[in-house]
Amino acid sequence: MPISENGLKKDTKNKQEQYLLFLVGDVLYAIEALKAREIVEYTSITKVPMMHPYVKGVTNIRGSIVPVVDLYERFGFSETIVGDKTSIVVVNHIDADDEAVQIGIIIDEIYEVDVIENEHLKEAPKFGSKINPDFILKMAKYKDGYISILNTDTILDIEELSNL
Repeated sequence: MPISENGLKKDTKNKQEQYLLFLVGDVLYAIEALKAREIVEYTSITKVPMMHPYVKGVTNIRGSIVPVVDLYERFGFSETIVGDKTSIVVVNHIDADDEAVQIGIIIDEIYEVDVIENEHLKEAPKFGSKINPDFILKMAKYKDGYISILNTDTILDIEELSNL
């Protein structure tokens, strides 16, 4: 068993993390809760020319200009149809220069914040998913099935988002 900084044995087997669970399309996904800075109600977005179609533009969130990505469209599907429960999750992203950048992702609906134990995390298969396998960090056993834990570093890669 690994030893912690204070000399005590660490129980890494039963370690758990909090995840933000949300719906995109009709599928439940999750991201690490610590990566989510805040969740805001869907608001108007100002288009920015010469961007990928899934980069919807920018919006003002608490005085900061935040780029917004349509997650459903980023996955290769159609544009999100905005409804009553559509939200923007502001994600803390570290770019290639180790700078903290806030990026908003459009999701259909917040599900909940929940704890998932590390023993319930599995490697994601490299095939068989409806989305790019590089977008999936892990698979997690959750309730009666499995959900994809998303890799925000890959999905929100600044270089890829800004290059046409």
